[in-house]
Amino acid sequence: MLYYPRPLYGRGNSEETMKNIIKYRKSVQFAFGGVTVYVIMALANGLAYVFGASILLGAIFGKTYCKWMCPMGLVMEHMSRNLSDNEAKVHMYNYYKVGCPVSWVQGVTNKFSLFKIRNDESKCVSCGACDKVCYVSAVNTKKSVFDTSKENACEAFNCSKCLSCVEACPTESLQYKIK
Repeated sequence: MLYYPRPLYGRGNSEETMKNIIKYRKSVQFAFGGVTVYVIMALANGLAYVFGASILLGAIFGKTYCKWMCPMGLVMEHMSRNLSDNEAKVHMYNYYKVGCPVSWVQGVTNKFSLFKIRNDESKCVSCGACDKVCYVSAVNTKKSVFDTSKENACEAFNCSKCLSCVEACPTESLQYKIK
């Protein structure tokens, strides 16, 4: 024998019909997790605040914000672990150059950021370890971004201050310092 669900409306007593309606309404509410128009509007306003805070924090901290505070930086870092080094470099570079909505603000403010990566050229042996681990191609050993005329500070526009280069340096010539 086949089971056919009772219709919500129509035959039967009204109390039983109302119980069916309430049961289905609660199922629908549970399925959507209580998302209502008000919740959606609150999320949209919250996203506007988060985006504004990202721009403000990016202006203060420069690209340090990308790897230390930005949730997308965390997502991109974990996604890149499943890729080869070259694939990860390409995806990270493309995301920071094109996909990140606040990257342009942070790139401009990176020049004025309080946090800098400094290179002690007396310790540097030009091994290229920093270049190999940099996901945003900020370090290029052929044309060094560590400029001695600027107190050995890394002035690369797209440096995200992830500190991979500092960790990879065998001679500890790269250091992360406050201006």
